[in-house]
Amino acid sequence: MSDFLLSQGYGYGIVLGFGALFSVLMIAISWVMAKFLNQKQDSERFTTASRNVKQGLISSAVVSSWTWPATLLTSNLWTYSYGIVGAYWYSVTGCFQILLFTLVAIEIKLKCPGIHTIAELEQVRFGKWGHICYLFYSLGTNVIVSGMILLGGSQGIAYTTGMNLIAACFLLPVSVCVYTLFGGLQATFLSDWSHTIIIYVMVLVSIVTVYCTSELFGSPDKMYDLLMDMSKSFPLESSANGSYLTFANKDVILTAWNALLGGAATVFMDPSYSQKAIAAGSKQVMRGYIMGGICWLAIPLGLGTSMGLASLSLTKNPVFFTYPNKLTDMEAGRGLSLIYAMAAIFGKSGAACAVVMIFMSATSAMSAELISCSSILTYDFYRTYINPKASGKQLVFVSHLNVVGFSLCMGALAVLFNYIGVTLGWLFSFVGIALGPAFFGLLGMLFYKKMNTVALVAGVPLATICGIVGWVASSSHYSSDGRVDKASLSLSEPLAFGNFISVFSSGIFVWAFSQVKPQNWSFDEMNGLYFETRIADDADSDEIEFSQVSQDSVKDLKKHVFVTKILAFCQFVIFLIIIPLSMYGTNYIFSRKLFRGYVYIIIIWTFLAATWIILYPLYESNSVLSLVFKKLLRKVPTERSSDLSSTSASSVVREKLENTIIHVKAI
Repeated sequence: MSDFLLSQGYGYGIVLGFGALFSVLMIAISWVMAKFLNQKQDSERFTTASRNVKQGLISSAVVSSWTWPATLLTSNLWTYSYGIVGAYWYSVTGCFQILLFTLVAIEIKLKCPGIHTIAELEQVRFGKWGHICYLFYSLGTNVIVSGMILLGGSQGIAYTTGMNLIAACFLLPVSVCVYTLFGGLQATFLSDWSHTIIIYVMVLVSIVTVYCTSELFGSPDKMYDLLMDMSKSFPLESSANGSYLTFANKDVILTAWNALLGGAATVFMDPSYSQKAIAAGSKQVMRGYIMGGICWLAIPLGLGTSMGLASLSLTKNPVFFTYPNKLTDMEAGRGLSLIYAMAAIFGKSGAACAVVMIFMSATSAMSAELISCSSILTYDFYRTYINPKASGKQLVFVSHLNVVGFSLCMGALAVLFNYIGVTLGWLFSFVGIALGPAFFGLLGMLFYKKMNTVALVAGVPLATICGIVGWVASSSHYSSDGRVDKASLSLSEPLAFGNFISVFSSGIFVWAFSQVKPQNWSFDEMNGLYFETRIADDADSDEIEFSQVSQDSVKDLKKHVFVTKILAFCQFVIFLIIIPLSMYGTNYIFSRKLFRGYVYIIIIWTFLAATWIILYPLYESNSVLSLVFKKLLRKVPTERSSDLSSTSASSVVREKLENTIIHVKAI
């Protein structure tokens, strides 16, 4: 039997073919928007999408941002390794991170709507050294997350098709780089939506086939019987009675909490997430993020509960790739449970669909990382420390250079990760330990008026050191021979110690240092940050308007903060505490009836999520789409130029700035 399910032609065809297709499509859309909607690619639109993206596209962008190759592969790996509880824990921890980050997103729109990157806030509040410290953590997260995305994508494609690993690492970002250059952040939102549609369709096909039409399963009852049989043939040591149908599994709890704390870095410190918050409309941000979180949950939960359980229950079936054995640790670590299951159920076309899903998730997430890193390098380095008087054209040119340079560097980093044998799971935990302490640095900056510069510059790095020391020391304790090596550092217990110490000691240090000389910052001053960040001279009137927050929006955003806190608290208590721990404490094993109802709820949830993400952005934009089609058919005359020329736009910028500054001084 060949070592690969598919030939190299599939790998190169998918990467190059789909890459070229989406590049052409995104470039065409960008051209249409420029020609018929007068949306020229100025510096503000390239970086912030004019700060007025609607709810539907925000929701799809949230889904896309959280759907990495690791999302698809790891949710299946957890289910394959721990049973039904694996997909549950992966989904609810990720969903909680989205709800918690919604608070940050709302605060950005409430307190500093005119920024280009969240690091600009750190400069205004904590000065140069605070800015540099935050940039280290933010860019570090951006780099490692990008490497993780390409690592998961390249491995999934290469180990399925035999495609050259180095070629996969460098070719994956190529198409992303092309359409990001032409369309900026707006193209990223559109690619998020189109890529997410394909992923949802494949998840729906997978779950419906497994539980409704497949000859191998065809119903939840058949799956239930196969899983009960697996519990007897291959009992799960860490779970109650060796069952795959129980939440009573101690290993998965440690793994899940490691992921939850690791998300403190990969979510809150990754600038791509805050970039979407900056781009959202003020009244759209809460609903967009919350609906995005609810819809995202259906992807790992649906895919894990269908393909993850399918790969497990097919172990004793000759159609499975590893029959009659379970996957080796290496195969499982590479995320091949998803690909093997789809190949067993759908044949070669199923394996090809799995590769397409991996490609879509990798390129879509990578586009967000590209634009966010480009924004930081352009605004927080180039304009802040090199050319403070840079024009809009200069900013766009530097942004383009940064997109190209970052693509090449990330391809090289992914190659390095592959060849030194770094796994996604280890890297995910490490980034939480090393960079997670900045989580409280961000929260303190936005929510704690007493936080000072020392708390950020000294407290956060000190927490990183404590976390690493705790991680290494505990790995020596839990190692069978007392040695500290790659294997012992990858154990669940040391990773848990490292994450807990790193993240929570950061909160203690930030509070303690802030008591020495409290800053007593007035958050009302944040509204003046619009002037500090300096809207470029190529901005049009709409971009200027959306760089400020109206009084009506302020009232709505304050209500949204309260609603989000309630939802986040309820989600944490119910789905992360009450449900899993009560079932853990009772060693409850799913009955046939409960398993059937659980599967039906997931199917319905996935259908509703897909419907929302696919159709609602179209509904929201129906007037714009109608106008574009009319202009294409020449039923409406096309304007020859923008409503505001660059000269008039510049004068409007200056006039609005002067009037508002006078108004602020008068207050």
